Amino acid sequence: MRLILTCLCSTVVLLLSFLAATSSSAQSACSIRINAGEQGTVTAKRGETVSICLPLTSGTGYSWQVQDGGDAMTLKPTSVFERNGQQPGASGVMRFTMQPSTPGDYTLVFMLVPPGSAGAEAGRAFVGLKIL
Repeated sequence: MRLILTCLCSTVVLLLSFLAATSSSAQSACSIRINAGEQGTVTAKRGETVSICLPLTSGTGYSWQVQDGGDAMTLKPTSVFERNGQQPGASGVMRFTMQPSTPGDYTLVFMLVPPGSAGAEAGRAFVGLKIL
């Protein structure tokens, strides 16, 4: 009886671990992945969710920010850091998500900002959006 209970508990723990891993990796795919110093383009339909992913390592203090004004005000991207794994300092991506509602051509400028720096940048990335 004790052996059956132990096996049952182990199975439940494995199942919960699998479900947690599956749900964290089931996030929507990035429309584009881009690094500092690069530029890219995305074409999407009006109302479609667009996700722009930029690499980032947690714990360094660096962050990606979208340049204020211009098309960023129109598109209103929201951002979230998604870590690859549970370890502190793990790498991941900063995901900027938006749902453009007006057709047209847009440009977003992303700045990699070091910790404690006011206005200084460690890099930039550019993404052109064509909304149909």
